[in-house]
Order: sequence, then C-alpha cells, then structure tokens
Amino acid sequence: SPQINLHLTDEVNHNRSDIVFQHDCLYVLASTEKQNIHQVLSYCLTEYSSQWNIEENNFDQKLTFYQLYQQNITSQQLYNWSAPMDIVERYQFYLNHFSNLNQSSFITTQLFYNCTLPRFGPLCQYSLDINVSNDLSLNEIIYKFYQNLYDPINLTCYIHLECNRGSISMCLDWTEICDGIIDCYNGIDEVSCEHIQFNDCEENEYQCANGQCISKIFFRDDSNSSECLDRTDEIWKGMRKNNFLSFDISGEPTFTMEDIICPKRHNSFNAKLTSSCIHKRSKILEELLLNDNTIEVSNDCWIAAKCQLRIYDRLDPQCHIRNSTKTYIEIINETCPDILQVPANIIAFGHIFFIYTKNDMIYSTSRLIPPSYICYNDKLCDRLNPNKSLIQFNNATCRRPIDFPLKFNSFATSRGNWFSLFVFPIFKDLSQCNKIHSNESINCNILTMYKCRNSSKCISKHRLCDGIIDCDYNDDEECTQINGSCLLYGFNDFLKCTTSDICISPSLIDDGRCDCEYDQYNFCDDENLDVNYIRKHISFTTICDGFIELLPVKIDGRYETDETECEYWICNNIYTRCDGFWNCFNGADEVGCYSSSLLHNCSSKHHHICVSPYTNKFMCLPLEKANDGHIDCLGGTDEPKLCRLNNYDQSITNFYCDNLTGGQCISNTQLCFGNKCQDESDKQFCDKTRNITLYGDICDEYYENIRSDVENFFCARQIDRNKPEILYFSLDKLMNITYKKTEQRRNAMIVSPSIRQSILQQYDQRCHRGLPIRVWLNIKKNLTNIACLCPPSLYGNMCQYQNQRVSLTLRFQTYSDSRRTLFALIILLIDDSNERFIHSYQQFTYLYTRDCQTKFNIYLIYSTRP
Repeated sequence: SPQINLHLTDEVNHNRSDIVFQHDCLYVLASTEKQNIHQVLSYCLTEYSSQWNIEENNFDQKLTFYQLYQQNITSQQLYNWSAPMDIVERYQFYLNHFSNLNQSSFITTQLFYNCTLPRFGPLCQYSLDINVSNDLSLNEIIYKFYQNLYDPINLTCYIHLECNRGSISMCLDWTEICDGIIDCYNGIDEVSCEHIQFNDCEENEYQCANGQCISKIFFRDDSNSSECLDRTDEIWKGMRKNNFLSFDISGEPTFTMEDIICPKRHNSFNAKLTSSCIHKRSKILEELLLNDNTIEVSNDCWIAAKCQLRIYDRLDPQCHIRNSTKTYIEIINETCPDILQVPANIIAFGHIFFIYTKNDMIYSTSRLIPPSYICYNDKLCDRLNPNKSLIQFNNATCRRPIDFPLKFNSFATSRGNWFSLFVFPIFKDLSQCNKIHSNESINCNILTMYKCRNSSKCISKHRLCDGIIDCDYNDDEECTQINGSCLLYGFNDFLKCTTSDICISPSLIDDGRCDCEYDQYNFCDDENLDVNYIRKHISFTTICDGFIELLPVKIDGRYETDETECEYWICNNIYTRCDGFWNCFNGADEVGCYSSSLLHNCSSKHHHICVSPYTNKFMCLPLEKANDGHIDCLGGTDEPKLCRLNNYDQSITNFYCDNLTGGQCISNTQLCFGNKCQDESDKQFCDKTRNITLYGDICDEYYENIRSDVENFFCARQIDRNKPEILYFSLDKLMNITYKKTEQRRNAMIVSPSIRQSILQQYDQRCHRGLPIRVWLNIKKNLTNIACLCPPSLYGNMCQYQNQRVSLTLRFQTYSDSRRTLFALIILLIDDSNERFIHSYQQFTYLYTRDCQTKFNIYLIYSTRP
C-alpha cells in the first residue's frame, strides 16, 4: 500500500497576508527514466486550511505519545504508517527526552491518528482525488497520474504584472515576459528586457537564442533536458524545437515540462498568441479572442457578423440566433454599426486590430472575408506607404490590407480557419510593428551589438541571421559569407553553409527546416548534424558494418565508401555482436542473441532463429540460407536487405510482405492490427485465442504481458533507423544484447488503450498541473470539499496562478581524494539584506561514485509575493 507522509503540517501565523503559505506538502522524487537528473517535487496546499470546518475524527484510531511509548512504538513505525513528518520528528523528540519530561505536559498528550487508507494527514482529513491502487507506491501513483495529457479548459495566469490584454478572460503567461513580443496594451511585459536580450555572456558560458547565459558544460549534454528556457542548447530528437509552435504536455511538473518557452509565434502554417509551449493554451487564447464582444454592440449583431465572416462555423450552435428567421446579412444590415471591430480586442503587438465595414460583410463574394481595414498605432509601424488613403478609428490609423506588405489575397481564397488566414500574416509580415521601447539608452558601438541600416535601432548580434526580421530594412537577415567566413557576424558558432554562400544562426540549426540548400544527396548542412557528420567523416567503428554511411569519395578514379573492399574485415566484433542489426552479410553477428532461443534451442551456433511461414512457429535457419535471395522466414527476417534503403537513409520498416503486386515492407508497429499486407502475413502468426480486441498494434507496451513468444520476436526486431550513427571505443566485451526481452518494471500494470482512454476521460483537470485532493470535513457523514496540492510552479485554490520561483540546475565535482566522501548539501534562497531572511531551502546528499553525472534541479520559492 502507498506510504503518504505529509510535510509542513504544523500551524503557522495566519495574520500576514503577504506570506506565501505552503503547507501540508507531499515530497516526491520525480521519475526521470531517460535523464540523469535528480529533482524532488513538492505538492502543497497554498491556501489557509482555516477556511474548512473540519470536525473531530472519531472514526480512526488515535493514540497519545504516551500510549505509543507504552506499546513500544518507534518513530520509524509511525513513518511507515504514513504519519506526517512533523509528528514523526516530534515523537522522536519525545522519546529522546522521555526521562526529563513531565508526563502531564502537552507533548505527552499529543495525538497520532492511525489513518485508514486512502485518507492521510494529521487528522486523516485528506485523500488523493485520483485513482489510487494499493499495489503502487506514492511515486508510482503520481507518475501514472501525470501520464495523462494536460488538457485545461481555462488559463493559468501570472498576475504579478498589471497586464491588460483587452479582456478579463485573457491573462499574461510567464513565458510571454521578455519574449520580444508585446502582449499587454501598455507593453509592460517587455519593459527592461534589454538586460536579457543584450546579455554579454562569459567565455565559459553559452548564449541561448533569447540572450540567457548558461554554463557550457550544459550545452548539448542531454537532448531530453535543456537549461536554456527556449531549449536552444539542445537538439530535441523527434520534435524539432523551432518547427513546433507548441505541443501536448504530459509528465510530472519537472523543469523539462514547466521551465520551457516556445518563443516562436509562427511557422510556415500557423500563428499563436503566446510563447507558452502548452498547445491547449494557444487554442484557449484564440477562442477567447474570437469570442469576446463589447457591450456597445448587440449580441445578435456579434453572432451574425462572426458567422457571416466564418469566424464561427455556420453549423456551430453559436450561429443559431434565437427567435429569428432572418439571414445573417439581414441581421447585420439591421443591427450592426457601419464599422465594426472584429475581433473586439487587439490581435497583435499590443496595438494592431481589424475592422470590417457593413458593406464588406454584406456584399463580399469571398468565402472567408478579409478585414476591411487593419488599424495600428502609426508611431509603432515603420516602412508603410504614406501615399495610401487612411482613416482614423478609435485613435488608431487604419488602411486597407492591400496597402500592407501582406498576402491576404492568396490566403483568403483557400480553405482554412479565419485565424490562420488573417491573424497569421500579421505576425509573419508585420514584425516591424512590434516596437519595444527601452527604458535605457543602448550603446550601439560595443562589439556585441549590431546597428540596423539607416536607423538608430541596434540589436544584439546573436539575433542576426535567425530568420526573424528585427531591422526595418531586413539587413539583419542578409547573411552572405564574407571571404568564406561567418566570423564577422560576431560569433564563432554561426554555421557556414557548404551548399550556399550564407551563414546560419545556431537557433536555426535542427529546426526541421533546411535553411542551407539541399545537396545532391538530399542532405542539408543545418539539419540532422549527427547524420551529416557521419556521412562526411569516416568512423572506424562503422567501417564494413553492412550499412553505407559515408558519402562516396572519389579516390584514384573510383568512388569509395565505408563499405567497399570489406572482404577481409571482421564483421562479427565487440561493436557489432548482438546489437540487433545484421552487420555481417549472413547475420553471423546476431546468432544466439535472441532470448527466445532458450525456448527454441537451435543446437548449432550456425543457425538463425526465425518463424516458419508455414507453421508460424520458431525454426532454425542455417547461415548459408541467410541473405541468399530466397525468403525462408516469415516477414523476410532472413533477407533484411529487402527492407533496406539505398539512398544513405535508414529504413523504419522491417517486415516484408510478399504481395502479388510486388514486395512491400511495413513496420513492426503495424503488426496484428489492420490489413497492411495483401497476403495477410502480418496477421497470420498473431495469437487468435486472446479474448480481447486490440486497439492498436500488438507491439504497443500495453500488451507486453499478453504477447506470445512469436509476437515478442517480431516486436523486438530493430529497425535500421535505430542503428547508432556513432559508436565509441569500449573495453567492455559484455555488450548489452538488444534482443533481450525488456524486463517488466516493478509493479507495472498492463492497461489496454480502451481502459487508458476511460482513465483519460476521468482525469480531473481542475488543478491544472497540481494534484486534486479531497478534504474530509466529517468522515462519519461523508462530507467533503475539494482542494489542490500545487507544484512549485503554481499556487492558488485551483493552482491557477503562476508562481515566482528560482529554478536552479547544479552539477558538482570533487577532488580525487573526496570521491568516496558523502556530502550533505543545503541550498538556500536568502534576502540580500541585513536581515538575511531565508525564503526557502532544499537539502540533499552527493556521492561522486553515484552522482558524478547527475544534474540536480531545484525549485526555490519566495516567501512573499509582490
């Protein structure tokens, strides 16, 4: 059963309204399976418990400290029984001083409540309002809870800046502060941000694209964990960091999920209104922007206008106007003013908005009607044609879209949603209207600054060649190499393209889009750097390994690769043995590696184990029949060359279908589900005795414990894409065998996708990224209230407010004579004042032999709020 020990349960002074009151906390070590990271997360109540009238608990057993002492109960036992840590420590103090205590003293009569699961707490007044299994530990329960996607229905807000976004429903997110884009009408979110943007990092530091400085030891150290808030210090495998505006969040509220920003507001297809990485936040803001109305205009006018403009889908229930048989055009003509601001709020940069004329809404023949005018503050937009007709509306200057450097016309004729067609080009093409005023004069003559052409404006050199226009004449994006070098742009980490005469900012590298030109082999200098390196530099450990990785090099009139003249190369070696790939032509390096050979003993060391296409059972195949051009095994596992690519890329398929119309390769993720192979060979081996319906492929981890050995065989087979591009020399001959069946995780539960979906639908989102709990007011009468345990990043009764915090990443080193010494470390957040007030602290231990590569991630919380 789970052990749940609360911390910080003692009462504190409730009279100070400015005190950050974190209490009744759960401390949980975050799960970091793919990362060498240590982070303890706290989940705390942040509102006063005095708001609840909790009645006396007469349901659970309660014992005084003296009664516990009489029964020889130890503090360790109290700890194991889920007692709060304050009670555990106080009881140990009682035991230590028992002989000196007056047995009538208060501490002697202190009560311990022996709570009945699932309740816990000093008075057994709390229970987790999530699915709790007695078979799981608290860590596992919380880990499982956070595997659900974060799918909020409202926003979390940073309320410590007075930001007006035009609607009380639209609030500021912490990621929108100093992100280079004005979101508040008064621009307060970008005030004094030049201190970050014009940062001058030390020589031993790496400068992130947003100007933040981090230690160089963290640069490219772990693709799953970034220290730059904008993640530009790492290459995120499987999700190019700049190509995605946002993504779905799941997982515990660690640095990796909470302390990241996605500052790019648009890509080639869409735009967003936030720098948050949370996809749903972007969608909520878009809906709030489009749904907001003003009281000066009737509701019928708003509905008719938005449905006529197709801001709302006409099938949407919102487009049904009660008690009206009139058309949208008739309602607009009768109820709307001659000029209507739609949406009702600013859409970009704190001053740009759209207006529609009644005539355009009524008489336009476009399926999606572009705005009649785009309005702006004329002091904040440069390089606009002064000879065009202008109108004034609500103290703003307005002109027709055709008079802007926009592409509305081409967009408006296509199908798509109103936001992407009309708001997207504003962010894309009018970035010069995003004027940020600095409170301080900036010295443009220092080496780290670039002065824009024909302008007094200057920018940090790390913003050159980054694909974002900062200067009025685009000169910050004119990035031609000078004498074959990129050094004159100010930094030595700019990439020099070999296929074109331009320089590339580090922020554009591995962003999912080729900024350098593609070469003849369809490779790009600024994408997939690891792959590009191995294509152009020979690696000893990948010579003659059965895969062509080196691009052809002409030597003495012949084109050579890493796979030419390999007749005398030993292909079965410590680097290739049992790595899951056929490096020898006949796969001799993989013989005897699959663990199912224990179930099907191939007596000779010169046989492969595979599945017979006739019996669907294991059989032994002689080496001489491997890769001989004849398919002997189901799925063509004896002929892997059938599914290999010949264009210097690696295949993601490994199961061969012998179709009548020709061969076809599919991935093992498509087995036993659907009809991918015409000859149904992808299903013929599947266990038909299971009395369940598959909601995905059999290789899904949720079916791990119900798969047959034959199914496990196909699921365990590697795809070429997983082959390591770079191998390092190793003295360890006991290489990990890739084919070994994955060990079952302790206490792992097999949940089918159908059950998983039901769990997802029941997932309570009321606490945002916090843990929902239930407060028991009267256990006997079953009276409860709801509350939330908030992570360090949030506070409030529903964890709806974003917390001010210090996020600290530390890595330690020791001298050689201290590598067996256990260190106890305390990290404190202290006021820089005479009082030296301690806001918060964390304590942990460090042992070199255990933690030399570990990063310690620590949240420190301020004890007061502004």
